[in-house]
Amino acid sequence: MKLIISIMLITFSLFGNTGINILGYASQNIEYQTTIKKYFTTRLALGIDVKKNILKKYYKKSNQHLIWTDNDSLIAISKDLIGAIKKDKLLYPLSFEKLNIKQIDELLEKKQEYESLSVEDTIKLDFLLTYAYDQYMNFLSFGDFNWSHFQKQLKDKYDKTEITYNWRRTKYFPKKLTLLEQSIAEKDIYIALNNPKIAYKNSTKLYEQIAKYEELLKDGGYVKIPSIKVLKLNMKSNIVPFLRQRLLQSGDLSQENFDLTINDEPSVLDENPTVQVEDKRLIYDEILFNAVKSFQKRHGLEVDGIIGRDTIRHLNISLKHKITQIKINLLRMKWLPRDLGEKYLIVNIPDFKLYYYDDNKEVLNLPVVVGNKTHPTPIFSHKLTTVVLNPYWRVPQRIVQREIIPKLQENPEYLVSRGMNIHESWDQKSQTYDPTTIDWSQYLQTDEQKEQKVYPEVPYRFIQIPSKKNPLGKMKFLFHNRFSVYIHDTSAKHYFKRRQRAFSHGCIRLQTPYKLLKTIANEDRRLDYDKAIDVLKDIEKKEITLASKIPVHIIYLTAWIDDNGIMQYRDDIYGYDKLQAKMLF
Repeated sequence: MKLIISIMLITFSLFGNTGINILGYASQNIEYQTTIKKYFTTRLALGIDVKKNILKKYYKKSNQHLIWTDNDSLIAISKDLIGAIKKDKLLYPLSFEKLNIKQIDELLEKKQEYESLSVEDTIKLDFLLTYAYDQYMNFLSFGDFNWSHFQKQLKDKYDKTEITYNWRRTKYFPKKLTLLEQSIAEKDIYIALNNPKIAYKNSTKLYEQIAKYEELLKDGGYVKIPSIKVLKLNMKSNIVPFLRQRLLQSGDLSQENFDLTINDEPSVLDENPTVQVEDKRLIYDEILFNAVKSFQKRHGLEVDGIIGRDTIRHLNISLKHKITQIKINLLRMKWLPRDLGEKYLIVNIPDFKLYYYDDNKEVLNLPVVVGNKTHPTPIFSHKLTTVVLNPYWRVPQRIVQREIIPKLQENPEYLVSRGMNIHESWDQKSQTYDPTTIDWSQYLQTDEQKEQKVYPEVPYRFIQIPSKKNPLGKMKFLFHNRFSVYIHDTSAKHYFKRRQRAFSHGCIRLQTPYKLLKTIANEDRRLDYDKAIDVLKDIEKKEITLASKIPVHIIYLTAWIDDNGIMQYRDDIYGYDKLQAKMLF
């Protein structure tokens, strides 16, 4: 008898703290155990769409016993799992199908109708729940997205355009078996489901935003704003009632400032919506003007309160589009590390901003220039290790081949006025060459090479010395990576006057690098700000290796909620929203 009890305790180690009646559970599951074992050791088919190798590891852990049922009843976490899956607003129709929820519901209905299920149906239900759990944990961790197909799409774009697109994700792998064991022990499935929680700030609030939009969609969606050439402060127009209602819907205009009466409700407009009418309710007043500025700021537009074609276009983006946009961006947040770091840098490409966070609180917010549409900034995470003062610019071979060689062919003295030298190697002390003595025509593309989209190899290295003309400015911040991308100062400050700042060859340019330098120096014992300023007065290059590496996350978010709880949108400058939406929906 003691031996039997010992064997049973070992057999049910997975469920040791669940509160399940082990003796009763064991006596009813002998047939279940035999059938489950048979399923994994023979070609027994149960007629369900699951991968046997995935299930096998779970039932090996449970010693071939049912995981989700107790005495022919679902344990509480089974119902909680089904509920969580059904409530998840990010599950695309195809993803939902993969989780076999329809089959699970059919078996549950059958169970309710007949009070119990056959051994085969009970096992089938258990297998479906286990598989749903496994696949849903994957979905929570990194989404249901065909990454290899996406990478192929990027390669196809390169083949057509010669534009290099790079996106690297961090894939999180939760300990699904261990988490399930803990969930069963504590009778709480959310121990497992909350484990892959997104680290990016305010991500959970985006789910609430989706719910708000879906409710608004039921009421007909956003009011459409008729086109207009321009509307400025204190002008009158028949579009004003429409505008007032639209901005109330999006929260840019508060309810107390929404002073429309029933008679002010938009009606069919006449052919000329800018007709000057003497009704003061059609005046584009200061309250509405400020609401428009709020909208413009949230969408990364020119914040001038003037309503023109661009503002109208953004006002008329549909709720369906915005819901899709939020879902895509939540998926991207799943591709970020689950630990962003105690102190970390975020560069959001469509926002043209760099953020420095300390303990998840924003310390610094700086405008940046990112890669243009033909040289998109790659998306990846790394660690900043080095600050270089008075940097030399080692011109990438891609730029040399495509841009500099043709200019040298036209003007062999092109480099002289730019303080750029031609070297034998990347060492600035290596042998130099006179550009006027080299036949640059031999390094121009031939017709055959143009067809093949290749360039002749250039055996020289182009290095620009520290100067006011150096595109790296006075400093650069290195996080060594395969893309040769870094953050740096710039001599081209005029680009920061622009709203959209995609002008670089891929690197991230800072308008005020001294602010970032000082912020890092305040935290790092190896970087003395005052000494760095003295070095910068000269042109001698100096590299400083930081005592603590700082995580850098270069991201691509076009929809997020900021630190003040405000919904933000940005234009899809590289076309990733469109590409990924096409793959998902």
